Amino acid sequence: MEAERPDGDLTVPPIGRRESRLNLTRPRGPDAGELDYESTVTAPTEWVPYVYTDTELRSREGGRGLSIASLVFGLAGLLGALFGVWGAPLSLAAVVLAVMAQRSERLGGALWVWGMAAGLGGLAIVIVWIVIISEALDRIPY
Repeated sequence: MEAERPDGDLTVPPIGRRESRLNLTRPRGPDAGELDYESTVTAPTEWVPYVYTDTELRSREGGRGLSIASLVFGLAGLLGALFGVWGAPLSLAAVVLAVMAQRSERLGGALWVWGMAAGLGGLAIVIVWIVIISEALDRIPY
């Protein structure tokens, strides 16, 4: 329970057996160092658009690295999958890079989409190879 002093300030209740009370409030009024409301309103009232600096613009220009890597890995994985299951790691890397590019690169555009498609196509061909190989191994007599 908080105690109220005669001048209206609240004090902190005593902790444990300590009888002293701490006054954590500051005095009110213009003598207490408060500022007038008019002097605190300094922010502009209209919306100000953000202007990019030259450094920020240069850093945004090269924002297609993951997308290009996804496309290259996807095409290599697709080509490798045509000849066997060796394209699976490249195709999987293409899918992972495409997901990363989708979330981080706005300038990647269709590059990461083609990388994702090539990677998924390579993985589909690898799955077909695995099914064909497992069927062939089942026919071999032991």
